Order: sequence, then structure tokens, then C-alpha cells
Amino acid sequence: MTLARRSSACKSTRVAPVLLAVALLGGCGLLGGGRPAESPAQIATRTADDARIGREVEARLAAEPSVGAGHVRVDVQRGEVALHGAVTGFGALQCAIANAELVRGVRLVIDHLVLQPGPRTVRCLAPRNFAGG
Repeated sequence: MTLARRSSACKSTRVAPVLLAVALLGGCGLLGGGRPAESPAQIATRTADDARIGREVEARLAAEPSVGAGHVRVDVQRGEVALHGAVTGFGALQCAIANAELVRGVRLVIDHLVLQPGPRTVRCLAPRNFAGG
């Protein structure tokens, strides 16, 4: 290999990692990975939807004899419902999740519930209709 060829081969081995790094770092922007900024109207609509979802999930859980009011805290962000607190028995856990999933606009239910000893099955009223839901 001549000196000129060796020099060109060394340059290409130095340039290749740099090009790869640039492609990886810039790839998300090029492929549309970034989410466009929301307008104030979109933020207001999303916030109102999340508040409605939270109220409806809380109402459903409060009406469930196996779960009861005040035992589960509900957090909603972008249609994703997080359930926090404690329930008695696996049946109550399944019932709480089922009630949250039935509310219009819920995209995902995240279970952060603590399972305390209790009945494995309960009578869950989940498939009932609520006003506004």
C-alpha cells in the first residue's frame, strides 16, 4: 500500500465514527421523533379531558363496595391513569383496574396499588353506566 492510499484509509476510519455519531444524534429529529408543541387551546382541552377522566374514575371507584371512597388516589396525565393506594384482595385490585379502563378517553391504566390480604374474587359493578361517561 502506498503512503497516499494509507493516508486516505486512515481518514476514512476516522470520519466514519464521526458520521455515525452525527447520524444517531440527529436521527430522531430527521425521522419525526419529536412531538410538535401544543397550542394553548390543545393544552386546555387535554387538561379538561384529564380532569374529567380523573373525576369519572374516582366516582366509579367510590361506588365499588370492594374498593370504596378514599382508598385509591387517581392521577391522570394525557389519558394515562395511575392508581395509587391500597386495596383488600386480588378481586378488589382487578375491579379497580376494570373500572378505570371503562372510562372514555383512558389510554392506559398504571397499577401502583398495594395488595393487602383479602378475597380473591369480589362482585364488581364495573360494567355499569355513569352520567357523562
